[in-house]
Amino acid sequence: MRNTFLSIMLVAFSLCTLTKAQAAYFKDDFSWGFNANLWSARSGDNGSPFGCSFAPGMISPSSHGITLALSQGSCAELQSRSSYHYGKVQGALKTGNTPGTVASIFTYTSWWDAPGRAWQEIDIEFLPSLGNVVHTNVIYQPQGGTYQSWEQDIDLGQYGLNIQQNLLTIGFDWRQNYIRWYVFDASGNEQTLRTVYKDNGDGYLASDEIPAYAWPVDNTKIMINHWHGDNSQDGFYFPGQYFGGNGWAYYDFIEYIPH
Repeated sequence: MRNTFLSIMLVAFSLCTLTKAQAAYFKDDFSWGFNANLWSARSGDNGSPFGCSFAPGMISPSSHGITLALSQGSCAELQSRSSYHYGKVQGALKTGNTPGTVASIFTYTSWWDAPGRAWQEIDIEFLPSLGNVVHTNVIYQPQGGTYQSWEQDIDLGQYGLNIQQNLLTIGFDWRQNYIRWYVFDASGNEQTLRTVYKDNGDGYLASDEIPAYAWPVDNTKIMINHWHGDNSQDGFYFPGQYFGGNGWAYYDFIEYIPH
């Protein structure tokens, strides 16, 4: 009887642990605003090279979708309340053409979430200063260590798309050994934009590989944003020179599909 009881308790504990480790599917179509159980609207200063403070009032609802606005000194960001692991992160968005701004769908975690944790980030970013491209990136930095990134810009015109004219459905599939970015083209067909792989340990790092130590592995927040730069030296590179003025980014939905 004792062994049976212990077995039942171990199974129950394992199921509980598994449940906590597996993030739940969600899709928020932002009908009349964002789901407050899923998201928090951030407040406070954003760090350089971004020259704006988060202001929840810059987020405007509609019957379907939300608009994240920005103006001189003010910008907007939503951060997921829960943390997520391997899976698909996708959404639909459209942006304006204000130079020096960036609208993104990305994952982020760092030592701010857990002491000693490395900064780990996967990005989908749109910067009017770069033109009609999607900026894809993986970022890694150990606490107190060297910043590294694996960036690539992909021209959207080859898929019959324009981020300022079309509502783009775009995402990335984050797995244990690869990350694949994709977009649905003008005909509604899914197209792979880019794939990077975790280094397989063969002693050779290919151009499409990321070192194993830098692979994103920790539970992470999902974020959407609309920021402008601070015109610092770093800011001239990313997100480009900001000349002031207002901007907007419309998000139609965000969806997470766990693996």
